[in-house]
Amino acid sequence: MKTETKITFYSGLDTVGGVVMEVIYKNSRIIMEIGATYNPGFNLYDGNVNQRNSYIKDGIWINDISKIDGLYAEKEISGLNLLPAEKSNLKTAVFITHLHLDHMANMGVISNDIDVFLSKNAQIIQQALEDIGNGVFSKRTYYLDIPEEVKIGDIYIKSFCLNPDSYQDYSFYIETPDLKLHYTGDIFLYGVYEKNIIKEIQFLKEKEIDILICEGTGFLPDWLKKTTKYEKELYPSLKPIKGVINEERLLQRTQQIINDYEGLIIFNYYKREMCHAEYWFDFAANSNRTLVFEPKSAYILNRFFNSSYNVMIPDTYKENNYPKYLTQVIKENNIITKEEVLSNPGKYIVQNSFENILELLDYRNIKTLYLHHSGTPLGDYDPQFKKLQLILDKANIAYQHIYEGKDGEFFSHAIANQLLWYIKEVNAKLLVPSHCPQRKLLGETSKSNYFLCKQDETYIYNPEIRKLEVV
Repeated sequence: MKTETKITFYSGLDTVGGVVMEVIYKNSRIIMEIGATYNPGFNLYDGNVNQRNSYIKDGIWINDISKIDGLYAEKEISGLNLLPAEKSNLKTAVFITHLHLDHMANMGVISNDIDVFLSKNAQIIQQALEDIGNGVFSKRTYYLDIPEEVKIGDIYIKSFCLNPDSYQDYSFYIETPDLKLHYTGDIFLYGVYEKNIIKEIQFLKEKEIDILICEGTGFLPDWLKKTTKYEKELYPSLKPIKGVINEERLLQRTQQIINDYEGLIIFNYYKREMCHAEYWFDFAANSNRTLVFEPKSAYILNRFFNSSYNVMIPDTYKENNYPKYLTQVIKENNIITKEEVLSNPGKYIVQNSFENILELLDYRNIKTLYLHHSGTPLGDYDPQFKKLQLILDKANIAYQHIYEGKDGEFFSHAIANQLLWYIKEVNAKLLVPSHCPQRKLLGETSKSNYFLCKQDETYIYNPEIRKLEVV
């Protein structure tokens, strides 16, 4: 007997991020994530193109925002062949696993008639990002914290907090009256994640779930070249394979680099990641260096940790026209001048984000190492990376990405072998890969029953043959 639960993917199947998955049972609907596909080669709003007042309609036309009935306010979609949220008879809620843009970039365009669940930690960071001008485009006025359990009409959702720190990372078990699914979000298998995911797996095994919606970032071509160069074939493995290091080793290696370097250390990290900021707190303390942040990062840290920091103000602000957040940062933190750093560079670790790379030119006459962590541009596949290289060369600054080293490479997502291990352990009746440019390869190497969904197709599950069928 076929199920009544309907599943539709509006985006995020063959791409890195951008998953928008709809699950409907009768008049109840949930949507898993509302991010934007990671595509550094096409960033329309990079500062050269102005956003229009019709931002939401423009986004739908260029496929940056999913075309979904009953999700957007009527005044925002006039002229489009879409049902507005005010006129929908579906009880709808949206769930977001974590605060990376490829999972939540479009959450602000959802009508206030729709509940959006975002962790309380993420809400603190998001509000701070909005205050400094780095938030997502938003029409919304509220978000709800993620509960451990909740029902949206006839649909039951159980959340798994896989990382209680930083903005918090979640996955979601979904149960309708005739179907049991699990949506992984991003899979990480290091540090605190490992023990929490093992608990999650045990729950899913006991439930004998029907469908596992599994991300597959570890099956990106470049990643596979690196993780398989030591092995002839892919195989399931919880622990990193030869040539891949774990997070503990990454932190040890980075600390050693800092301890051994005699000059100035510049670092670049992703300012949404509070746990990554804590790494740099430790690196500085363990090397007896003074850690210095940029104002925007300091503002977020102030809001999140309720503590003060050392801050250097870049030469980009007009002294008589400081933005509100900068005035607040000056009040709450200790201001360090560039002259202080230049007088004793070996005693400092100084943050530099890509928007302030011209600041690096002021260090051109001293021994300096740029340690790239998780800040943009993420790698040489990003068009902006060439600009970073140009400035580093002009400033005669050495460069090192901490994820890469002679003793192995680190991957922030689960590598392919770990994904295969996870899929095998969960043992769902059906695997549906997403968030993965090589979905077929993931399905085949998992040696499980898998199905490749198509975008904008609506499916129901047939338990007799363990497949999804088009409605």
